[in-house]
Amino acid sequence: MNKVKFLKTFATNVAISFFYAAIFIFTTYILFDKQITFVTTLVNSVAIKEKEEAEVKKTEYDSLTKSIINRPNYGEKFGTMKIPEIGLNLPIYHGDTLDIIRYGVGHYGGSYFPGERGTIIMPAHNNVGFFHEIDRLVKGSKITIETTYGTFEYEVDSYKVVNETDLDAFPIQEEKEMLIMYTCYPIRHGVVGRRTQRYVVYSHRVGDNDE
Repeated sequence: MNKVKFLKTFATNVAISFFYAAIFIFTTYILFDKQITFVTTLVNSVAIKEKEEAEVKKTEYDSLTKSIINRPNYGEKFGTMKIPEIGLNLPIYHGDTLDIIRYGVGHYGGSYFPGERGTIIMPAHNNVGFFHEIDRLVKGSKITIETTYGTFEYEVDSYKVVNETDLDAFPIQEEKEMLIMYTCYPIRHGVVGRRTQRYVVYSHRVGDNDE
């Protein structure tokens, strides 16, 4: 009986400890959200600056076949994304690992590149300075992607929240040039830990059908 009583007491104490720890973490996050965001943004800014100093991949573009000749390697920068409406100006890197998107916008390797007339998939973190304001884009919002082989303009068509396992939300097609940007959702504070939903923005390339 003493052993059973000890185990019950031990389990109760562990549960209470976890409960208070959770309250402490949640309270700290709420009270110091702005400070945490500032530090995170500062760290990311330093990381981006260091990565920016690396050599940019000089890709070549075949305007006849609408294709990239020498694709960048994983982790190499090949462009910049600009969305003045939300003050976004970020470097774009080929690849979408968590390490790569620490420095800017990623590019899913299984999708097309800007100018290739297919689906382009680009993720980024939802931190301040990254895709933190992406949910403020509306139908008609403009996106510019500047690459080493040309500049491409896109216009927002729609946006929605999907589950991370919903692969149908990221269709790879080659009928028309479509830019799909996404980040973790909810975007702002209120959720601690890993997010299982994504905020997705769909855009079409401006003037693509006229070429």
